[in-house]
Parts: sequence; C-alpha cells; structure tokens
Amino acid sequence: MYHKINQELKNGMLLIAFGIFLYIGLAHINILINVLKGILTIFSPFLLGLMIAFILNVPMSMIEKKFQKKIKNAKFNRGSSLILSILAVLLIIIFVIYLIIPDLTNTITTSINELPNMLENIKNTLNDLATNYPSLEKWTTKINLNPEMIQAQIELAMQNLGSGILTTSLTLVVNIISKIANFVIALIFAIYILAEKEKLAMQFKIVLNAFIKEKYVKKLFRVTDLANKTFSKFISGQCLEACILGILCFIGMIIFKFPYALSISVLVALTALIPVFGAFIAMIVGTLLISMVSFHSAIWFVIYFLILQQIEGNLIYPKVVGNSVGLPAIWTMMAVTIGGSCFGVLGMLISVPLSSILYALLKEYIKKKNFAKLKENPS
Repeated sequence: MYHKINQELKNGMLLIAFGIFLYIGLAHINILINVLKGILTIFSPFLLGLMIAFILNVPMSMIEKKFQKKIKNAKFNRGSSLILSILAVLLIIIFVIYLIIPDLTNTITTSINELPNMLENIKNTLNDLATNYPSLEKWTTKINLNPEMIQAQIELAMQNLGSGILTTSLTLVVNIISKIANFVIALIFAIYILAEKEKLAMQFKIVLNAFIKEKYVKKLFRVTDLANKTFSKFISGQCLEACILGILCFIGMIIFKFPYALSISVLVALTALIPVFGAFIAMIVGTLLISMVSFHSAIWFVIYFLILQQIEGNLIYPKVVGNSVGLPAIWTMMAVTIGGSCFGVLGMLISVPLSSILYALLKEYIKKKNFAKLKENPS
C-alpha cells in the first residue's frame, strides 16, 4: 500500500514538473527555437554527416546484399559497396550539372544579347492581352518596358553588385572555405559511420549499459532501430517521389512541346528531394530557360508547373512518402509545414521521418494502454 502511494506521488511530481517545463517552454518559444537553432549550427557538420550516412546507407546496403551472395569477404564487400554508392551519387550530380549548366549559361548569354528583342516581344504580348482582354488594359499600360532604361538599370545593378562583392570578398571567401570544411568533415564522419556502423552500435550499447538499466537500453535501441528503418524508407520514398515528379514533368513538357524538356525535368526531380516546396527552384530556372525561346511558352509552363506542383504536394508526396514511412497523408503535410516554418529546409527534410517515429511510438503506446484496459475490464 505504501509503495503504491509513493509511486503515485512520484508520478504526480513528475507530471507537475513536466507541466512547469512545458509552460516555460511555450512561454519562451522564440528563445527555445533560437537555442535549438544555435545547437544545430554548432553540430551541423555532424548532423550533415549523419544525413549523408543515412542517404548512402540505402544504396550501400542494397549493393552489399548483392555482393554477399557471391563474395564472402565482409570488409571487401563493405568497402566496395561504400565506394560504389559514393560514385553513384557523384555521377548523378555530375550528370545533372552537365545537363543544366550549359543550358543555363547559354540562356544567360542569350538573354543579355537579346534583351531588346525580348522586351519588344513582351511588349507585344502585353498589347495583345490588352486588345483581347480590355479589362487588363489599365494594368498593362502601367508597365514600362523601355529597353534603354532597363538596360541602364541592369548595368547599374551589376556595378553595385560588383562593388558589393569587392567590399565583402574576404567574408565571402571565409564563408566558402567554412562551408567546404564543414562538408569535408561531414563526409569523413559519414564514411566512418558507414564503415564501422555495427562496431559503433555495439560500443554505444556497452556505454549505455554501464550507466542505464538494461530494460531502458533495450527500449532506446528499439526506438533507434525504428528510426533507422523509418529514415531509410523515407529516403527511398523521397527518391521515388522525385523520380515520379520528374517523369510526369518530362511527359507533360513533351506533350505541350516545351523546350529544354529533359534538362528541366531532371532539375525538377533533383530539387524535389526538398519536400513539397523544393521544386519551385526548378520552376524559376525552367521559366528563365523557356522564356529565352518563347515568352508565351514560359507563361504556359508556369501554369502547367503550378498544377503539377499541386498534384505533387497534395496527392503524390503524402501518398508515396507518407505511406513509405507509415504516416497518414494529413500528418505528413502538417509535419512538413511545421518543420519548414521552424527550421527551414533542414526542418522540412527531417520533419516527416521524425513525425513518423513519434506516430509509431504513440500508436504502440495507445494500443498497449487500450489492451491493458480491456484486460482490467473484459466486459
């Protein structure tokens, strides 16, 4: 009896303490978010390394399983699988750069040379819109497309940009070196994790067993195992979703005879790896490329892409990625929105798998509670 009262008192104190901390956290939510952002910034190379390791682990595990059937040397299998995975990712990046950069460079060069003609085409298009749709005339007449004035403004902007770059060149160089150093540290960290993942897991377990009860260590490892599976499925689902979006974009661009169909579709697939919102980067680049060939086609491309983006954001992404991690579509959308609002791109990337882990744990906890209640009250 005394033990039961003591346990209830202990649980009550813990609940009160949790409520106090929750109230303080919500009352100072901005400070809490800033502290979390500061911690993320400090540990960003290692967090990036973990992300790289999770991404590379998916193809590496697949290649390693194939090798295990033919070659029994575990170290050779791990090393060769890791190298092949890194090479595969590098080849994809090089392929995308090879497709996009030449078209983008040519477009920028052409746009500078053809600026007067382009402005004249836009002016004619606006005049046609005003003629066909009189209600738009008051808006189109307000747009000043004088080529000499616009060219002068562009030259002034370039001069200001040049002077700004000169004054901040040292800061820019330091930032670039810092980013490169962080990426190198992250890559080395990721390679070490992948090469020794079983050994690291065992060492981590031994350390935890020395300080924490075994039952809690088992629960923790069950959560980490769930996290590993969820993140792996999330990466697979994200890549599948990006491929689907890229293929749909390519098919639509071929049907509507948009130029640069392959280059833009590959860029759409690549930027779609940033959940829900990332592909808009490809829309801006795609619109720029197409506008150099036909301004009318660029407008129709924007309309087509916005429709495709709505289909992707509301149907494809929640279904493909949400189903892959076991998270319902509505919670997938909420997770991406909240994660992006609080932590930007990184928040969007990790919000879905983290929410999936919490969802699975909560679902399991509720199931246990309901089962316990049924045992207590079978009627």
